[in-house]
Amino acid sequence: MKIRIAFLIAAACATLPTMAQEAPTITALRAEWPEVVKVDGIEILRVQKNIYMLAGGGANVTVQIGDEGVLVVDTGGSGNADRIVAAIRHLTRKPLRFLIDSSSDPDHAGDNAGIVKAAGGVSGVNAAAGHPANAGILTISHDIALNRMVDGSSGMAPLKGEAVPVSSFSEARKDFYANGEAVQALHQPHAHTDGDVIVFFRGSDVVSTGEIFRTDSYPVIDLSRGGSIQGELNALNNILDITIPERNQMGGTRVIPGHGRICNEADVLEYRDMLTIIRNRVRAMIEKKMTLAQIKEAHPTLEYDGIYGTHTALPGDIFLDVLYKDLSGKK
Repeated sequence: MKIRIAFLIAAACATLPTMAQEAPTITALRAEWPEVVKVDGIEILRVQKNIYMLAGGGANVTVQIGDEGVLVVDTGGSGNADRIVAAIRHLTRKPLRFLIDSSSDPDHAGDNAGIVKAAGGVSGVNAAAGHPANAGILTISHDIALNRMVDGSSGMAPLKGEAVPVSSFSEARKDFYANGEAVQALHQPHAHTDGDVIVFFRGSDVVSTGEIFRTDSYPVIDLSRGGSIQGELNALNNILDITIPERNQMGGTRVIPGHGRICNEADVLEYRDMLTIIRNRVRAMIEKKMTLAQIKEAHPTLEYDGIYGTHTALPGDIFLDVLYKDLSGKK
């Protein structure tokens, strides 16, 4: 009997190393969560593979790093270039090679000039000054966004000189290779505005959405610049077509919003559904001939205001103003 008890104790003890081995796995999973590093007030978060998000300079800035150099999506607001570049230099000393403007908004393209200057000028344009033709940075945007940057209809003073993108496109997408992976700039017509693009890093499985998707407020739909609620929903559905979850709607493709935290497909799905529900409620009220004042009194955004309606730039009431104008045609 004593021999049997001793054997059972020994067998139980033998299982302890196996159980202890589970702890490093949990630790490793936690270690995969992006570490936040702050440089000159800019938070640097690793998103996935060689993609990083820089927050704190206006809109979120997306950075791709590789052997060729650095690709940047958006520049933040005017006056933030030095801080953005300092954050990038915390990650790499490689040259800045590509800049994509996701829109013509001041907080997305407002410091193009600063980023271009830090890169040594625009690619190809400064060759006559003694630089090789591929020196500097290639700046890219959609044609419509470029025109708004130049004519002053973007909400900021007209951009001039090297602040203006030198490569633009009018097609549905622009494809190119950067740092060993395919990059797609995908036009999303009549969403936030009529000139927005999302940027898909196919190898890293990351989507940078610009102003089309954000986690800190309702979507900013600029009717004066061609935005619309239906275009916004179409764009969110296009993002959902790209994103693939790892399991249980979580993980997998990472999504960098224009403002807010790093997300995945489930977050975009929740945002799309929220917007669809509110759109349908407001449209039904308009069909019942309710006035804007009556619609606001009914609070069709009530259960979402605590999440998305607290931003000072776009509280629930102003969002309802936009939806009413768009859906009723009373612009």
